[in-house]
Amino acid sequence: MNLDDQQRDLHAGEQRTHARIAAALARLIRPDAVTVPHPYLSRYLAHHAALGGELDDSHVPPDLLPWITGDGVRGLLNLPHAHHADRAWLTAWAAVEPYLQDADLPSRCSSLHLAYTALKFPGVPHQLLPQEATEFADSRLCVRWSRWAPPSNVLATLSRRSLSLTTAEGPGGAALLALGNVSGSIEFIDTTTGTPVGDRMPAHDGDVRCLFFVPHTTGGGALVSGSTDGTVRVWDPVRGTLLDHRAFGGHTWTSAVTGYRDDAGALTVAAVDGHGTVKLWREHSAEHHLADMNAHPLEQAAFALALADGPGDRQVLVGVGHTLRIWDIADHRLLHEYPVDAPVRSLTDTTVPGRFATGHSDGSITLWDTASGAQAIFPGEGEPVTALAALHIDGLDLLASAASGPPIALWDIGAERRTGQLTGHTDTVTALCTISADGTDRLASTARDNTVRLWDTRAIHHAISGTAEAPAAVAAAITPDSAAAPHLAVSYATAQTQVWDTLSGTATGPFGSDTQLPPPTLTWAPENQDRHLLLWAATDHTIRSWDPVRGTAADILLKGHSQPVRTLASTVACGGRRLAISGDDFTVRWWDLDSGQPLQLWRHPYTVRTVAAASDGVSADWFASGSTDGAVRLWDTTGGTPRHVFYCRQGFINAVAINAGLSRLPPFLASGGDDGTVRLWDLAALAPIGEPLQGHTDAVEAITTWTTFADVPRPYVASSSRDGTIRFWEAATSRCVLQLATGSPVHTLSAHLSGESTSSVVLTMAGEAGVAVLELDLEDLSPTR
Repeated sequence: MNLDDQQRDLHAGEQRTHARIAAALARLIRPDAVTVPHPYLSRYLAHHAALGGELDDSHVPPDLLPWITGDGVRGLLNLPHAHHADRAWLTAWAAVEPYLQDADLPSRCSSLHLAYTALKFPGVPHQLLPQEATEFADSRLCVRWSRWAPPSNVLATLSRRSLSLTTAEGPGGAALLALGNVSGSIEFIDTTTGTPVGDRMPAHDGDVRCLFFVPHTTGGGALVSGSTDGTVRVWDPVRGTLLDHRAFGGHTWTSAVTGYRDDAGALTVAAVDGHGTVKLWREHSAEHHLADMNAHPLEQAAFALALADGPGDRQVLVGVGHTLRIWDIADHRLLHEYPVDAPVRSLTDTTVPGRFATGHSDGSITLWDTASGAQAIFPGEGEPVTALAALHIDGLDLLASAASGPPIALWDIGAERRTGQLTGHTDTVTALCTISADGTDRLASTARDNTVRLWDTRAIHHAISGTAEAPAAVAAAITPDSAAAPHLAVSYATAQTQVWDTLSGTATGPFGSDTQLPPPTLTWAPENQDRHLLLWAATDHTIRSWDPVRGTAADILLKGHSQPVRTLASTVACGGRRLAISGDDFTVRWWDLDSGQPLQLWRHPYTVRTVAAASDGVSADWFASGSTDGAVRLWDTTGGTPRHVFYCRQGFINAVAINAGLSRLPPFLASGGDDGTVRLWDLAALAPIGEPLQGHTDAVEAITTWTTFADVPRPYVASSSRDGTIRFWEAATSRCVLQLATGSPVHTLSAHLSGESTSSVVLTMAGEAGVAVLELDLEDLSPTR
């Protein structure tokens, strides 16, 4: 038996041992997520199952998942050669795990319950769900109906925005991702578990815009970083120590860095600054001034630098400014120089020998041959290509590109065409890199949504085939339980509109849409006790109506805004049915829906982002709007001026909601802003209630409020954030009673009391992952951290 056979037998034996350990440990898990498992089970069972090739729901029971404290399940699921059996619960946990680091048990169980039911049973109404989906120990919710598909590829969530990304080798040869962020620091995360490795390194005085790892043949390597402070530094990622420090002279910044080793193993670092100066620093040698590249006339600061495979399997250095230059790294000779039509924003080698790619400010991508110049041009959509990465997937040579939005475009280098896109990020992608291990490539990405995501072979093939789990929802609104049949109206990003019967799970048909663009906002207005009309914003800036019973347009048609309508809020006021409409023309219009006549026109000095309306049904009506000046205006319905202005100090006000119910609190308004806080305001005293509610790590996007009447009236507020969570607050005590990880940001929230219980609330949420209708009981919950 040769050495390779011996090693394979040894590996197989170790795998069988781990599988037996996992099976034995799994039998110790009680079928009750409330019972605390032994610490060894919560820390090591999933790891044993993964190493044994048995990472599935039978070897890692769902009742253990809320207790897991060891290796992240989301990373273990990405291990190559793992057994792909039933993983529905594991996949669900991977979708919410990164958002629950500090959450309590009810929050973890509720989040897992939502993710499992939504991913496993899309579009199935509650009464048709199996028991495993209707109940889960210590979960405070049930899913009434959903088409919600949160991505399960979030490797890590970040506290700081990252601008650069590269692979690195850590202690013991561990595969790491190095991330450079806006605060000048570098942090490392494990590519398998997503957990931080070591302490965050304070690396520069400016943004860390570029990172590059240079491996050593004996293991380990050097991490090269460049910053807006004009310095280039070399680090030992294992020890976290500084190995070398270099600086460009004058007032400039580092645009790009790369590095290589010569035959003797000596490190050479190459960098270009914001003026086009290219310098080389060889280990234990003086710097070498390689070139001064001229700036492109269309963009004075567009310079890029990277290594590429040249003729004869030797590496070359590629630099781009006004022209594209290729140097021999051995003797620094200029080999070629080619003209560049559009300024270059990004540059990468490809998986095709002798070819590299440049991303341009006009959105195009050029494929180059190191010997002959430009070979192909992929047309863009006008947005600068700020990041590129190449990968080889099942015989396909692919290029991934990011521009000024969340999607990542995929290009087939061989076919020279765009072949799909990866969706999941909710804000602009800032960096891409390829992770290669065991002959398999994966794509890593980070974005302004403060997440790091991994895209494996399955996800990439899924993107190429063009299939989607659930379309993104732009807006959603549901009729209250008092209606004869609850109807859920959804406006999708695909411009499709749909009205769903959530009791049967069937679609009752689309509502009228006059354009290829989706309606940005929806609301229901009562027509009588059991019947509601849907109101929606059209692209001609009018408000149109739809009768779901007749399946036709209704009589309401409201005109007046000169710019797109942003939000709607309806209520049954003391004087009849009312509707508030905010538009991008800096106005809020107040309408009488009974007569179809306008009542008031309220002008804002800044863009209006949100409106709210409520009434106590007896003597008091409230109408409010929030805007980009950080203020909420409470309007006087008898005049054109604000009754009061709340200066919230929360940045842009993205969401407001009004609670007019009788409770321990007076009627109050809740506001949510860009600073991630929620504030409560007394509408009688016109003063703040308590301190800001803190807990979200990113901007609050939506707010809703309600009052339950189980024993005593108890007001609640729910806030959703770009951080991928919904927090539920008991308003009277200002405590967070539940943290629900949705796995993807929610930008639309609404709530009404359940018709079946005085302590339950029906919550409708919509966002990039789709739409869902939940029923929650929050009574007697202890506060979360």
